[in-house]
Amino acid sequence: MTAKQIESDVLIIGGGAAGLTLALKLADTFSIRLISKGILREGSTLYAQGGIAAVNAPDDSLRSHIEDTINAGAGLCDPEVVRFTVEHAAENIQWLIDQGIAFTRNSAASPQGEYHLTREGGHSHRRVFHAT
Repeated sequence: MTAKQIESDVLIIGGGAAGLTLALKLADTFSIRLISKGILREGSTLYAQGGIAAVNAPDDSLRSHIEDTINAGAGLCDPEVVRFTVEHAAENIQWLIDQGIAFTRNSAASPQGEYHLTREGGHSHRRVFHAT
């Protein structure tokens, strides 16, 4: 058997949300190869079945989101990681929107309408975005 050599600037292992996001962010600058142990549509991200949480309402706050996350984590969360993640969630959602992700809106007739946010386990406010 002859080995085939494939070259790239960056090799990403894992085709979930993190791996695909990194591939998109680096694609304009580097040649990318992404490998996954299975079909891309069958990874952990799909099976999480949730959305992405971010503060997006006037009655919500970063502090509330951080507290909800730490409480739901039952002592297993690193508070600094939670704080960093929550503080950057809205900008990451905006980046996904800029990439063309179609998050569900309250009215299909109004594509510029507010996003349909849900309140899911551990959250005290509606802050979970879902893609259609």
